[in-house]
Amino acid sequence: MPMVVMAQATKPEQRQQLQATYPDWIFKDADAVTPADYGQIEVMYGNHPLLKTLLAQPSNHLKFVQVISAGVDYLPLKDLQAAGVIVANTSGIHADAISESVLAAMLTVVRGYHAAWLNQRGTRQWQLPITTSTLTGQQLLIYGTGQIGQSLAAKASALGMHVVGVNTTGHPAEHFHETVAFTATAAALATANFIVNALPLTPTTHHLFSTDLFKQTKQRPMLVNIGRGPAVDTAGLMMALDNQQLSMAALDVTEPEPLPADHPLWQRDDVLITPHISGQIAHFRATVFPIFAANFAQFVKDGTLVRNQVDLNRGY
Repeated sequence: MPMVVMAQATKPEQRQQLQATYPDWIFKDADAVTPADYGQIEVMYGNHPLLKTLLAQPSNHLKFVQVISAGVDYLPLKDLQAAGVIVANTSGIHADAISESVLAAMLTVVRGYHAAWLNQRGTRQWQLPITTSTLTGQQLLIYGTGQIGQSLAAKASALGMHVVGVNTTGHPAEHFHETVAFTATAAALATANFIVNALPLTPTTHHLFSTDLFKQTKQRPMLVNIGRGPAVDTAGLMMALDNQQLSMAALDVTEPEPLPADHPLWQRDDVLITPHISGQIAHFRATVFPIFAANFAQFVKDGTLVRNQVDLNRGY
């Protein structure tokens, strides 16, 4: 019988539901898989080192992988493509959490909470004046106009910000006041008060945020990275902060990740670092499972998927 490897913990009732609906399939935990099972495995749910092992097998029969993350840059995409494996992610379920994290970082700075925290950590007394402003009327430049970018754009617009999006062609996107192409960002960079990276990591976006880009800023914007760490050239970022091309950076992802304890980013008062938590949501496994269940039902029916299929050429 064909086998589904469950690399992601599921509730007992979810496993029972799958087994009852698909009695001709075996559902097995990834940690319980043995080499004798390799030839039966057609589907993998979750992220597990077993994936690379299966792809290296001459008798590999893997056909569908459902990961539990939005980004897939950590997967062996070329090997999956060569093996004819289709892949789905969980893009979309993190959009509200991530957009709220971005707003929290921006509000922490403009409303003076970051400055107040530095005072509390240092002198432990009021150090006035603390300069404050509002998000209203400021320009937010979001790289990436997908579900995360659109969620952030909607929330930022409601707070009175002018939101500009950057995508491949400059095509319109919901909730953005305007959009520009990657090749035409100079004017938007010059007027941006905040810059957010919400892009997947691809060869094109690797170190996109570098010295050349930072030199085009004019308003000393704050940079927020909730995409992938390697999208930002860390050395270039620190140079831009030193040169007053950026005022602040909020980094939920870094290069390297995690940061070594002696990394200079830890010592900077103009950098806020969170441990890759911007996308965390309550009841994560319960939210992810319906995506897999719907895709698996369609896969059993005709070998296709109904949602979140990854373009392995593009890497997202």
